[in-house]
Amino acid sequence: CNAMSLLILSLLALQSVSAASPAQPTAEIAAAIRDEQDIDQIRAAIVSGRLDDAAALIGIFDAAHPGSQPASLVLAKGELALEEGSAAKADELTRAVPASGPARCSVERIRALAMAERGQTDAAIDSLAGVTEHCTADWRIWRALGTQLAQKGQMEASRFAFTQAMQGSPSPALIRNDQARALIRAGDIDAAAQVLRVADGAPAPDRETIRLQDFLAGMRGLEPARAAADSDEMWAQRLVDAAQGARRADHPSLAQALMSEALLVSPRYDPRLLAEAQIP
Repeated sequence: CNAMSLLILSLLALQSVSAASPAQPTAEIAAAIRDEQDIDQIRAAIVSGRLDDAAALIGIFDAAHPGSQPASLVLAKGELALEEGSAAKADELTRAVPASGPARCSVERIRALAMAERGQTDAAIDSLAGVTEHCTADWRIWRALGTQLAQKGQMEASRFAFTQAMQGSPSPALIRNDQARALIRAGDIDAAAQVLRVADGAPAPDRETIRLQDFLAGMRGLEPARAAADSDEMWAQRLVDAAQGARRADHPSLAQALMSEALLVSPRYDPRLLAEAQIP
């Protein structure tokens, strides 16, 4: 009986322990959790394109934690620099973060894009290709890879990379324009024109696409067609773009004629336009 009583008492004690409240995290652990939640908010703002909000949240975090730079915050700062247009700055900010563990793909992505931005073509291709193979490559990686491959004359591989970039980019026109520039540099103006061709029913081309189309028209020995919505100032700039293309393709007479027309139609005195017209 005594043995049975002891067993019952032991079971009751175990039940009371299991029913007790779980241990509460220490103050340090709770603070760390809150900090990571704050950093998650920063990254969410970056992903959603709210860059000003992200910068403000980073400032608040830095002010509340002077001297504290957890790797996740450093990476968030790097991602913000990328979104603001500077891969080199992102690389400088994250240089102390090792490319290992959960941060590996984020760090390798930043470093590969920085190599491309700095013109380190061979190293950039290797690093960008590594990201596409071992990590989840976004449109920025594919866009940079397409540009770098084109610079090496690997046009089929470049076309594939730009196609991949197009599928994930929030701005397909940006990718089309980049691919067209790459094809122009490679001397394939027919392919560049095909890339820039806007399908019937599609949104009107953006300003940069129009400039590239005019440049290609000049390269082909043609004058662009003025649109009904073109102001005199806009038409003058379009003529200049076409003249530059004509000059690039060694059509000096057409280039001079286009520049002369641009000077005539321009609604105001423009010293830059005059200087452009005086280039042989």
